[in-house]
Amino acid sequence: MGADANPGSNSYTVPMHSRRLPPDTPQPRPMSQPHFFPGRDAQTATQSRPSVVSVARGSTAVWMAVLVLLGLSLRLVWVLYVDTLPLGGDPGFYYNVATNIVRGNGFVADHRMFEADPIIGQPTAAWPPAYSYVLAGMWKVVGISVTSAKVLNAVLSAMTIPFVYLLARAIFDKPAAWLAAFVFAIFPNTIAWTPVLFPEQLFILVFVAALWLLLDPPGPLKRWWGAAAAFGLLTGIAMLTRGEGAVLVPVGVLFWWTRDGWRSSIGTTALAAVGLAAVLLPWTVRNYVVMDALIPVATNSGIALRIGHSPQSTGTTEVVNPPEPVDGVPVWEQAYYPETEVRSYRAYTRRSISYALHNPRRELDLSRYKVYHLYRSDAWVVNWVKIGTSKPIRSESMERGLWRLFEVSHYVLMFSAVGTSVFWLRRDPARLMLANVILMWTLFHIVFS
Repeated sequence: MGADANPGSNSYTVPMHSRRLPPDTPQPRPMSQPHFFPGRDAQTATQSRPSVVSVARGSTAVWMAVLVLLGLSLRLVWVLYVDTLPLGGDPGFYYNVATNIVRGNGFVADHRMFEADPIIGQPTAAWPPAYSYVLAGMWKVVGISVTSAKVLNAVLSAMTIPFVYLLARAIFDKPAAWLAAFVFAIFPNTIAWTPVLFPEQLFILVFVAALWLLLDPPGPLKRWWGAAAAFGLLTGIAMLTRGEGAVLVPVGVLFWWTRDGWRSSIGTTALAAVGLAAVLLPWTVRNYVVMDALIPVATNSGIALRIGHSPQSTGTTEVVNPPEPVDGVPVWEQAYYPETEVRSYRAYTRRSISYALHNPRRELDLSRYKVYHLYRSDAWVVNWVKIGTSKPIRSESMERGLWRLFEVSHYVLMFSAVGTSVFWLRRDPARLMLANVILMWTLFHIVFS
């Protein structure tokens, strides 16, 4: 056509020297640049008025801030309303160890955790370390107090709200994302656990953030290697918070397999494994040095195995019949004696595996009960909230009302999710990932409960 194409453009121009015009004909004015490319004036005009995308993002940020403030307010009201003390069990351990870390005694547990001059115990690896170190880091700044720990839980739980939104949007769409974030912000059962010093609030935050990163990594991590390494790091942090973080390993592998094929997923999985090892290795080395044993996360995995795989097992983690003593030391005191702790860790693991292999029929029966107890209502959180006081929560009628509220809200949400699964479950990597989370979570608790 006698035209010179302009590389990288959808238009072309005709060179002026190819046209023959009479001498007295005025030369045509060059076509204004903005007709083809946005010049400086056009860029300035564009920048002077916000685009639809920027307005949407700004609106999303504002409403998300409102939702986070709502969730945080509800949690703060609850943690300041109830009187909960970490007197025993897991909360007592986390409080105890965090106190010793602040005082420079290291990761050790004590019998007399609330006394001014407690017994300085021996090193332990009884529970995952992350939550105790987070508590200790905060207490280094604000001082040791139960109230600040409960407020931290409220903040961690509120911080999870935007990640719930991002995860749901990566799986479904924007309306579903807002619904999920709103439900999490006001869900009574999630709020109810906030004043109890369990690591659940930190764990849920890391777990949800890891799943979002797996599906929709942000700009700096868009490259496959960045997302894989970051996912491995978050998986390691989740495992050092609660052992259930190990669920993220098969979930990630299956997601990459369904999205990219098994050949392409090998490199991604290997890089994620490097990130995971980078987090777990320092703690594993610490345990090997101070405990003289190979303990990747914590020795309580042996106790969890024995509770779920023994002649006394009932299918629940409630220790109706605690595991047998080792070296004459009951299970709740083994964290104070490192050698006994390690021996019980090995003995409980060995006995649990042996019992499972030699009693397959009973293992199948126990699996049914474990699934039931895993997904039944957690309204018994009322009992944990009351720890530290023998009185009911303000009144008997209010306590009964809270119990019913937690029962109803739990089952409404669970059956709504199950009932609508026929509409959202399809052969899509993101949605299959959600189904795999539920499957792996269930299998994990069949083994470790």
